[in-house]
Amino acid sequence: MFIVGSRSKDLGLRKRSIERRMVLGPNTVKILAIVVLAAFSLFYLSQSSQSASKNYIVSNLEDENNKSASEKDRLQVEANRLKALSIIQEKAQEKGMESSSQ
Repeated sequence: MFIVGSRSKDLGLRKRSIERRMVLGPNTVKILAIVVLAAFSLFYLSQSSQSASKNYIVSNLEDENNKSASEKDRLQVEANRLKALSIIQEKAQEKGMESSSQ
């Protein structure tokens, strides 16, 4: 038989002598709200900084791609010009023309 205290009406039953209760006061709620707000703010800042850095990388890659495309076009024009010169020289030789030396 367990006697739990003078306020106990049920003798022989074991009860908890310490109640487990959590009480949140107004200051605790304010502090928790500030902590949650700060955590969300840090998460937002980290996500936006990652997004900005990725946008910077993408813009650099697009610039390189544009430069490569313009260089490719320039080289194709140069190759066509050189081919045209060699074709003109071959046609001139076929017709019996000679190159002039100055």
